Amino acid sequence: SGTSELWLTETMLDNMAVLTILIGMALLSEGSAQIMRIATPTPAQARYQDTDFIALIHFNMGTFAHNGDPCCDPTNWDVKAPYATGKTSDPATFNPTKLNISQWFDSINGLGANIAILTAKHGCGFGLWPTNSTLPDGSPYGYNVGAKGAAIQHDVLRDFVNNATANGVGYGFYYSIMKNFYLCRSFSGTDSCTKTVLPGQHNYTQDVYTKIAQAQVTELWTNYGDLTEIWVDSGLDGLQDLMVHLQPQAVGTPKNPTGWCGTESGHPSKDVGPGDVWSTGSGFFGDPNSSQWMPKFCDPQLFQEHVWFWEPNLHVRTLGMMIPIYHDIVGRGMVMELAFSIDRDGLVVIYLFFLFLLLRYLHVTSSLSLCQVDPTHEPVYKALGAWVRSCYGTPLVETSGSGNEFYLTVPEGATFDRVQIQEDIVTGQRVREYAVEVSSGAGWTSVAAAKAIGRKRIFLMNSTMTATSNTTLRLSLSNAIATPNIKQFAVFKPCPSE
Repeated sequence: SGTSELWLTETMLDNMAVLTILIGMALLSEGSAQIMRIATPTPAQARYQDTDFIALIHFNMGTFAHNGDPCCDPTNWDVKAPYATGKTSDPATFNPTKLNISQWFDSINGLGANIAILTAKHGCGFGLWPTNSTLPDGSPYGYNVGAKGAAIQHDVLRDFVNNATANGVGYGFYYSIMKNFYLCRSFSGTDSCTKTVLPGQHNYTQDVYTKIAQAQVTELWTNYGDLTEIWVDSGLDGLQDLMVHLQPQAVGTPKNPTGWCGTESGHPSKDVGPGDVWSTGSGFFGDPNSSQWMPKFCDPQLFQEHVWFWEPNLHVRTLGMMIPIYHDIVGRGMVMELAFSIDRDGLVVIYLFFLFLLLRYLHVTSSLSLCQVDPTHEPVYKALGAWVRSCYGTPLVETSGSGNEFYLTVPEGATFDRVQIQEDIVTGQRVREYAVEVSSGAGWTSVAAAKAIGRKRIFLMNSTMTATSNTTLRLSLSNAIATPNIKQFAVFKPCPSE
């Protein structure tokens, strides 16, 4: 009996030991699987990150009043403000007499943007399409192109989509779900008419308001094909499931999220901080340990005054101002969603540039250069795109591949002052720490050191170097969660206009 009990006890202990080992192996296997789950972009997110620039086009009722969110307010709604072309409550005030959307795409293509977003409805509540949505009594929505009394009777969005398609540019719409001055909803979605309902405004319950918004976004997300991107400002108001159902391929949805950089100034290093930016995780800088892919973007304006909608007598940033913005956004792995402010004629402004050319032709400004004349929109978009292509289109030498070290031999006599690195983000953002060094045969000198690479990282050297017969650059990837896949490691000559 004692022997049997001893045998039973030993057997139980052996079985427990085996079970413990098996559980441990299972946990270890699960942990290894967790470690090997590298976040990667969805096709929509990869498409989004396949460009430096996106055109964020602001053109709506605010164009004919003033910038703001909403642009409509008691100073211009039922009265003609000195700065406006009419009452913003009147659909006829939206009246771009020279509207030419194909002209917009001259600048969009010149910039090199391959996605364009148009404000289908901004904070005023005015729609750029002839919506079939109705008010609770069954009457038409009434505040849109195509409405009774509107100056523009055709579908502006359809024209926009047709032009985008003809130019091979992805397209999408900005729609402010929670704000609508026409329907008494503030920026945060609260009732803005608790004290006064102005003539022409309508104040409904939240349920009724949401039904109207749902009817409108259903039209936008159903009638214009597959959208590349959806922009929803200030909240979703419970419509996120509808968005994913109707436009599953679009970026900017809960299924294919993006993340904001934290500032609209164009200078995220100054306003938010100069740290590494990750395409994974939420927050302004992302999180390298997150399992969610979330590309980061910044949305600066072309106006120096931080204005989205066109206003007269404002100042446009010069190419020299835009170059540091490019490096601070695109050069740190983010996408630049650059504002396009269409003017009251319905055009990207060009006339100051042609005036300059005329004056120069007449020798009135023969002693001036273009950079000394206040620029205007179209030439700056085109100049910025041309500068990027000239500066980063043709490297002196480049390489790519998988591994932990990469070398570049710079042609003798070539001058260089910058390097560009890109990961193949289709397989994830794998690099966690790296350094770029240069040698001309007498040891290695540091050029840059950081943690994140992602879609693109640009480093400007402190001074221009001239290559000798044995000048070499080395990219050392000292820490990575899996074998790094480098899409490009390249060195470039100094760029003009800096």
